[in-house]
Amino acid sequence: MDTVVSGASKQASANQLFEKEAEFRKETIYFIVVDRFFNGNRANDGISKQGVHDPSLTHWGHYWGGDLEGIIEKADYLKQLGITAVWLSPLFEQVDDIENGHGPMHGYWTKDFKRVNPHFLSEGDSTSLKTCVTLRRMIEALHERDIKIVLDIVCNHSSPQLHGRKGVVTDDGQPLADFQDDSNCFYHHYPEIIDWDNEFQLIHHEMLGLATFNERNIDFRNYIKSAIKSWLDLGFDALRIDTLKHMPVWFWQEFVADIQASKPDTFLFGEYGFGSPWDGRYLHYANDTGVSVLDFALAGAIRSAFSGQEPGGFHLIERVLAMDPVYRRSTALVTFIENHDMPRFLSICSSHGDLELATVLLLTLRGIPCLFYGTEQYLVNDTDGGNDPYNRPMMESWETGSRLSEIIRRLAWLRKTNRALAYGRHGQKYVSETIYAYTRHYRDNRVFVAVNKGDNAACTIDHTGLPEGTHTCLLSGNSFLVAEGSI
Repeated sequence: MDTVVSGASKQASANQLFEKEAEFRKETIYFIVVDRFFNGNRANDGISKQGVHDPSLTHWGHYWGGDLEGIIEKADYLKQLGITAVWLSPLFEQVDDIENGHGPMHGYWTKDFKRVNPHFLSEGDSTSLKTCVTLRRMIEALHERDIKIVLDIVCNHSSPQLHGRKGVVTDDGQPLADFQDDSNCFYHHYPEIIDWDNEFQLIHHEMLGLATFNERNIDFRNYIKSAIKSWLDLGFDALRIDTLKHMPVWFWQEFVADIQASKPDTFLFGEYGFGSPWDGRYLHYANDTGVSVLDFALAGAIRSAFSGQEPGGFHLIERVLAMDPVYRRSTALVTFIENHDMPRFLSICSSHGDLELATVLLLTLRGIPCLFYGTEQYLVNDTDGGNDPYNRPMMESWETGSRLSEIIRRLAWLRKTNRALAYGRHGQKYVSETIYAYTRHYRDNRVFVAVNKGDNAACTIDHTGLPEGTHTCLLSGNSFLVAEGSI
């Protein structure tokens, strides 16, 4: 197995360096499940309801202790890794309960969108956004290191039924909505989705028993928008939107317009679960809402290219990228190879070398790359095939000298210094099941990438797009000669 990554660029003018050009596309995102990252303040572990926190770290639906203090403490680690933006799992105050071993440590059962989850705060700190000290300290710590912060939001639903209560929401502590006493019509009251191809069910019915907000209620819309604006006012730089496809397009168009009227530079991307460029409804959301999307199709292609779960090798990636013209801006798609809703890469392909090559692809193909916490440490738990919740183990190591950490560090630096990776066109140069070679090209900037997941395969590549002469691979240090445009 081998890689070749080489680039050439001309010095940009001062004006070019500071022009507002596609804002977020040069970033390298790191997605943190806050409860599973680092326990920076053990004094708050037993906060709130007894039995919700598990000090043994064996009950996967309980809180394990990760908090904002842990992110502050590891901010230098993130900076050293080359991370330029962190996406944090939802920070909102959650319903504080456990039923059948399942609780809201993931952050998607919100009780109050204007308050912070007390499990993540220093003991005695205020949960209100207006006065929360720990949250402000975290924002300052990350921004001091030039790391942007992505707030994870969910506008589709609140909480499921837990011990007889469902969908209880407050507005900075004041009663606002209750699914079972819904006099102000904050919620839809339909059964669970059974036909995932039915538009009406996707919008109005419940997903996994979660109380589903009524997007036509203007009081709900005003509440959710004012809440999110309050977080942006504190210094959050971007929004990741959960369950994008379960709200109508018009809702997102209104939401984006209002958010960007308040904060014009806000980048928004959303989860349209397992969306595909061959799906017209998905493309409507990707192109017409003002929200970019997570690229599930490319993630599936990269994972299958290495795992063999689908035949075709790197031709699977070729097939997805060939559809890029259907997007208004494919370079703004957020790309990934693993996340909190699927088994980690090492659960489907156990080779550390293959994970390293897949990460090279992630950081050099078009789109904004998003790493999942612990990827750089080869973090994995294969219980039940690594499916949820076992894809969310506790971070165990912050070792900085691993091969994968060095790959991420170097390529994140390249993304910041060579604009071809952030903004460039994709030019395929060679593809087989085991070898993939391509260029990224933007103005006078070039990057050439070749990935070989075979043991002995080799090839000649014409028209590399690189200048004549000897070049050195950024990752392996190997030299290669470009003569008459060929390697």
